[in-house]
Amino acid sequence: MKHLLSSAIFILLSCVIAEAARTYSTEPDDNEFFQRHRQAISPRWTSPVERKNAISRHAPLGPYIGNGDVGAVAYSTFNSQTLRIGKVDFVTDAWSDWAGDGAASIPVGGVEIEIQSPGSDGFLFQMDQYDAELFMRSATETPVEMTSWISTDRNLIFTKLNSPAGRSVRINVSTFAASGEPVYKKEVSVNDRIARAVRITNSSPSAAWVSKGAISTRILGADPVVSVVNDSTVRSVFTLSPQNPVWVVSCISGGGTSGLDGLGEADSLLRSLSLAAIDTLCREKNEWWRDMWHRSYVDTGDSILNRQYLTSIYLLASACNPHASSGCGMYGPWNLDDNMMYHGDIHLNYNSQAGFYSVFSANRPELSIRYLELIERLVPEGIRRAKSDAGQVHPSLQGRELRGILFPVSALPSATFYGSYWQQTMNAPFNVPLFAWMTDYTADTTYLRDHAYPYIRLCGDFYEDYLQRQDINDTVYVYNVTTGAHEDSWDLNPPSELGLIQSTFSLLLRYSRLLDVDSARRPLWQDILTHMPSYPVTLPTRTPNTGRPIMAKNADGWDLPAHVIQLHPVYPCEVLTLASDSALVELARNTIQYYSVDQRGFTDTMNELGLSAFVMAARVGFDPDTILSRLRTLALGAAPNLLIVDGHHCLEKTTVIETINSMMLQTIDGIMTFFPCWPDRPASFTRLLAKGAFQVSASTDGADVQNVTVTSLAGRPCTVRSPWTCRSIAVIHDDGSRRELPVSNGVVSFPTESGNEYALYPMY
Repeated sequence: MKHLLSSAIFILLSCVIAEAARTYSTEPDDNEFFQRHRQAISPRWTSPVERKNAISRHAPLGPYIGNGDVGAVAYSTFNSQTLRIGKVDFVTDAWSDWAGDGAASIPVGGVEIEIQSPGSDGFLFQMDQYDAELFMRSATETPVEMTSWISTDRNLIFTKLNSPAGRSVRINVSTFAASGEPVYKKEVSVNDRIARAVRITNSSPSAAWVSKGAISTRILGADPVVSVVNDSTVRSVFTLSPQNPVWVVSCISGGGTSGLDGLGEADSLLRSLSLAAIDTLCREKNEWWRDMWHRSYVDTGDSILNRQYLTSIYLLASACNPHASSGCGMYGPWNLDDNMMYHGDIHLNYNSQAGFYSVFSANRPELSIRYLELIERLVPEGIRRAKSDAGQVHPSLQGRELRGILFPVSALPSATFYGSYWQQTMNAPFNVPLFAWMTDYTADTTYLRDHAYPYIRLCGDFYEDYLQRQDINDTVYVYNVTTGAHEDSWDLNPPSELGLIQSTFSLLLRYSRLLDVDSARRPLWQDILTHMPSYPVTLPTRTPNTGRPIMAKNADGWDLPAHVIQLHPVYPCEVLTLASDSALVELARNTIQYYSVDQRGFTDTMNELGLSAFVMAARVGFDPDTILSRLRTLALGAAPNLLIVDGHHCLEKTTVIETINSMMLQTIDGIMTFFPCWPDRPASFTRLLAKGAFQVSASTDGADVQNVTVTSLAGRPCTVRSPWTCRSIAVIHDDGSRRELPVSNGVVSFPTESGNEYALYPMY
C-alpha cells in the first residue's frame, strides 16, 4: 500500500514540479534570498539544551531533524548530545488514557554521544534548517564538534565527530531503547560491533498487533569496544583522534504491525556504508533540501514573518517526506513520549488535515502523498462504520444504516482508528478539500479519476443518506444536518458542516462533468446545494464587541466556544470567497473581528484553529495590517527552535504559510488574483502554485504590481484578474512572441503550453 500513489501522481510531481523548481534553483535571486535568510532560520543555543526543554508530549521543543518516517529531537549537557528518536509507524495497540482506548504512537529510543573530558566553556548548539543539520560544540577541555543529519530516503541518522583542538579523547556512544511504561519490553544485543536496541509494543492478549522499533548503531573511523550495559542500552567506546573524524551511524528499522524488527536489513545497510557512500548520501540530502527550499518562497518585507514562514516549510518537509512508511499524525514523526497528547494521533476533525493546508499553494503538493494514501487505507473500515456505527455518534441515530464513510475523530499511522466520534460526522469529509487540492493544483485528471473523485463521492453518499429534508411549505424545503459543531455538542445546521456539505456536492458536480460520469446523480446533488439552509446569524454576547452580527455556531445562535470554527465555509471549504455575496463576506469579516480581534483569538486562544483563523481572515479580505501584526506577535513568542507551540498541537501551525500565500495570491472561481489582501508595502512571491498547475511569481512596491510571470505545468488555459487599471495586458511568451489581450470585466484569459513561461505587462 505504501506506494499506491506513485504511478498516479508522484512521478508527475517529481518530474514536472521538481524539475521546474530545479531550473530556478541556480538563479542568483534564489541563492541570494536564502543566503540572506539562512542565519535567521538557524537558531543557536549557547548553553546546554536540557531534556525537559527539548522533549514534550506535543511538539518538539529542542533542535530537531526528520525525514518523514523518522524524527529526532536533541538535548544535551556540556559534554553530551542525545538524539531521542521516533518512527512514524511505531504504534502500540491496547493503550488507554483520558483520550480513549486503542492505538497510540510511542518513541523507539535514542543515541547518546558522551565526551570523556572535563568541563570548560565554549558550548554551542545550532540548528541549521537550510542544510537540515544539527551542530554541537562541547564545552570540554578537549572540545568535540558534532554534526548530525538524517538521510532523506533512508532511515539513517549520521553524526560526524571532529576533535579540532588536536588532542585525542575517549567517546562513549549509548544506543538505547526508550524507557517508560513497563508494558513495553526491550531487547538489546551486539552483532559484530553493531549495537542494537529494540523496543516492543504492548503484546498483551488484548493487543491486535505487536510492533518492534529498533535502533542499530555502527561506528565508522574508529575501532570501538561494544558491550551490553543493561536491559535497554548497548555502549560503544572508542578514541576520537585529531587526525581522523569518526561517524556514528544509526539505522532505525521496524515499525508497522508485522512484528518484524528489520535488524538483518539494518545490519546489512550499516555494513555496506563507506566514507564515500556517506558523502554521497550527504550530497543527496543537500540536493533534496535545496530543491525543497527553492520550490517557492515569499518576501514579506518583515524578517520575523519571513523567518516564521521558512521555519514552517522546514517543519513540513521534515515531517511529511514522501519517503515515509505512512502518513503522520499531528506531531509528525516526533512522538517522543509514552503519553503523547491524544495518543499522538491523526486528529481527523481538523487538526491533522490543517497540517497539509499549505503544501499545495507552496508548490510542494507531494508532501501530502502519504497522508492521503493513509486516508484511502481507512476507507474500508469507514464504509463498515457508516453501516453499523451511527448510534455511536449519537443515541438518536441508533439503528440507522448509511452509505458512504464514517470516521471517528482519531486514527493512527497503523491505518487503525481509536476512540469515539465526539458526536461529529465531519471527520471523513474534512479530507475532501485535500483530495480536491491535490487534483486542482496539479491538474492531474488521473489522480482525480482514481483517487479524489471516488473518495469525495463516498462522502456524498453519506450526506445523501444522512441529510434530513424538511418541508417548510408546499414549495419550500431545506436539507438539514444535525451533528457536533464542536466536540461533544449536538447542533442543528452548524456552518462548520454546512460548508463541508456544500464543498462536497459542488466538487461532485464539477468533477463528474469533467470525468463524464454519474450524470444521473447530478440533479439530486444540485437540489441539495440549491436547498441548503442559510448560515445562522446571531449577535455577539461577550464584550468587547462591535455590536455587528456574526455567523453563529449553530441554528440556536450560539457564539461559544471562542474560536471561528463556523468559518469553515471560507476555509478549507472555499464556498464563501471574496466573490461571494458582499453581505456574506461582511458577515465573515465581522466574525473574524469578534473572535480573533475583540476576544484576542489571534494571539490569546490556545490554538485559534491552529492558525487557520488567519487563513480565513486573508480569504475574506480582513484588514491585512491586523493579520500581519498578530501573526508577528505569535512569531515573536515562538519556542527557541522557532516553532509556535501551545501545549497541544504542532503541524497545523504551519498554516502561517497558507496565510501569507493567500494574502499574496488566490485562485477564486478559476481566476488568479494578485495581492488580494496585502497592505500598501513592498512584497513578493516566487513560484507559488496556483490551481490549474501554474507556477506564479509577482511583486509589489506597495502601490503597483510588477514582475508577473506564469509558468504552465499542464497546458491549461490561464485566467487572471488584472492587477492594473489598464485597457489590455501584453502576454509575452518565453520565446519572445507577444500578444496583446483586452481586459474584459477586469479579467484576461489566454491559452498556455506545458512548460512555457509567460510574462504579463499592463498596456494603458
